[in-house]
Amino acid sequence: MDKDLDPQTITAATRQYVRAIALRIVKDPADAEDVAQDALILAFRYRDSFRGDCRYCTWLHRVTQTAALMFLRKRRRYRRELGEAAQDGQDGGAEPARDDGASLLARASTPATADKVLACREELARTRQVVARLGRRYPEVFWMRYGEGYTETEIARALGLSLATVKTRAHRAKLAAQAACPERAAA
Repeated sequence: MDKDLDPQTITAATRQYVRAIALRIVKDPADAEDVAQDALILAFRYRDSFRGDCRYCTWLHRVTQTAALMFLRKRRRYRRELGEAAQDGQDGGAEPARDDGASLLARASTPATADKVLACREELARTRQVVARLGRRYPEVFWMRYGEGYTETEIARALGLSLATVKTRAHRAKLAAQAACPERAAA
């Protein structure tokens, strides 16, 4: 296998090898293609870090395995967030705060009734107030994380903050929002 794999070039054999590893881990051909693409990009980007302590296929296997596990972790987190949103009567996660709940209501899994629309708007307004009371540093992180779905790493880069700061602010704001809606937190 090693004679076909070269750290300086990406051949059809390399793509096939990486895709096979990804498919073994993620179990879905379409997802395996995405993981293989990510793994090949990572392998190309970090090819200079391959020191030759092991065979190239071993190193490439580890890069692919890491990319696949990160994919599964991200998907699991996304599904968990979708599951929480579905319990809230939404079918696609939270939306950005700037739309006053209009697109949240448009994406509801069941037809919205006037009572449901009113309840969603009231809850969204209550959440905005609670998060705003935390101080000026919290709302932006909260809405980017839970409203727009950015990862903590993306938020840290966008706002020029450390990852720990973003995680702390997002968590504190989430706890405050949950405390504002105890009936939802109990569910």
